Amino acid sequence: MRLVRLAMALVGIALLFSTNCSASDFFSLRDPGADLLTPAPHQVDIEADDAYMFLVGNNTVRRRINSFPDSAISLQHDLGVSQLQLPEVLLSYWFDHVNAFQFQFRYYGIYGSKPQTQPLAFGGTIIFPPATGPGQRQQFQKLNPGGTRWYTFGGYYERRLTPLYEDYEAGLPQFLQGWDSRAKVGLEFTYNDFRINDGSPMFSQTSPFEARIRFHEKGLPIPVIGLEERHWLGDDFAVEITAQGYWANKWNSGRSEGGTVYDSQSGFETHWRVIYASPHWRGFSPFAGFNYNYTKYTQTSSGVGNLLRVQLFGPEVGFNWSI
Repeated sequence: MRLVRLAMALVGIALLFSTNCSASDFFSLRDPGADLLTPAPHQVDIEADDAYMFLVGNNTVRRRINSFPDSAISLQHDLGVSQLQLPEVLLSYWFDHVNAFQFQFRYYGIYGSKPQTQPLAFGGTIIFPPATGPGQRQQFQKLNPGGTRWYTFGGYYERRLTPLYEDYEAGLPQFLQGWDSRAKVGLEFTYNDFRINDGSPMFSQTSPFEARIRFHEKGLPIPVIGLEERHWLGDDFAVEITAQGYWANKWNSGRSEGGTVYDSQSGFETHWRVIYASPHWRGFSPFAGFNYNYTKYTQTSSGVGNLLRVQLFGPEVGFNWSI
């Protein structure tokens, strides 16, 4: 519900950018000559999508406190996570037909549950239910990522590259002609409060710590670069391919926990979509496709070691609305 309210607020803010937008042209592009590949000056693009993502590969979370050993906790095998929901909102405001500012919001909805079968060292203690008494059976508990709050926020400058080379396209092979290319650069910040059983699973003994990692407290905004390609397929259909990524290795976070904490982050995201963009739909263009997302956070010092690595792939549906 919070996500829905936030998405509605973002859409409302975007609509405020569209000055002089009356009821008669509310669903219309500002410039009749604009289309999916060529934005109009002062155009606002509202893009929203939802992806049903499956975990692939090795997906791990771990937390070390001082010299206490830590376990590599598998999201699939230990926490029962097999998929995530990944909704995203992207707002773009075009100053002219070339330059735009873009805001991106992404939410990671992580779900799952699995009975615990082995002790797990995490955050200076052992996650494992104690026996009820001498000679008694071990207590039972299910582990899950309940209570986790994971969002990303990004702000970017985007520029269409097509005007730089469109006069020379005639000399290119046919399959390279007709593409609209866009590049962007900006900053992304991650808010990630990762929790196991909302921070309070049963421990083998009394623990002063919670089973959670506040990655955002030691995380930094990270520079991001991206590229987007669009091409008409014919009969009001177009293909869109996007890719963006970031990489930072051992940046001084400005925080201390047993020494300076160094923040490392890396990530890559790509979308492959087919878009239906009929001129009769007045700027509203639904799409469907696939999304791949890789994320890794590492925070280290002599007193702490945090790690989260997630790799996702799955189908997505959404829309782009140009006003």
